Amino acid sequence: MLQSYVAAGFNPSDFWGLCPRLYLSHMRGAGDRLEREHRDRAWLAWHVEALSRQEKLPDAETFITGKAGKPSRQSPEVLQAMGMAMAKAFGAKEI
Repeated sequence: MLQSYVAAGFNPSDFWGLCPRLYLSHMRGAGDRLEREHRDRAWLAWHVEALSRQEKLPDAETFITGKAGKPSRQSPEVLQAMGMAMAKAFGAKEI
């Protein structure tokens, strides 16, 4: 257990003061951190490859923040059509 605790990046001297429940909490937290780091690396690798295939790169600010500028307003007719399509999809009946 001590070896696993140290391998997870914790200080070995802290190990001896832990109860089993706290040890488990530390180890689960370390596992969650490793999974998050793995997902972050996979996201980075995927985007590096995807962007390397682009002829024109997107604007850095837009790509980093995920905000694509100010959205345009929808006309009342478009909103009405979307509402009618949703109502039809959910089986609503006209009154």
